[in-house]
Amino acid sequence: MSKKILVVDDSVTARRLVVSHLAGLNLQVIEAGDGKDGLSKLHDHPDTGLIFTDINMPWMSGLEMIAELKKVKAYQHIPICMLTTETGSDALTQAKDLGVNAFLVKPVQKEQLLAIVNGYLHSA
Repeated sequence: MSKKILVVDDSVTARRLVVSHLAGLNLQVIEAGDGKDGLSKLHDHPDTGLIFTDINMPWMSGLEMIAELKKVKAYQHIPICMLTTETGSDALTQAKDLGVNAFLVKPVQKEQLLAIVNGYLHSA
């Protein structure tokens, strides 16, 4: 499995936190500022092995991005982890229905993030 991770969040601070938690690992981290940018970066890096995405973003939400990438057979196998401040919302139900594999509540804790990375990138 690829050692590339796509981090999609409109908050530069949130992206930097995830990137800092991943520092020192043998990974390539690709950053995107919204769902449209995320799809574009995924097109440039189709061998991405894991996606972390926020739900609420301008231009294209994380849910809209996931719905679009699930339409492309080459991307359907990529595990997705939602980064969110929402709990118990319709958006989380919608994310589950779209096939999101895991959820992390912001601010993301390093141990939880690394558990997701180890579970999805190193178990294949």
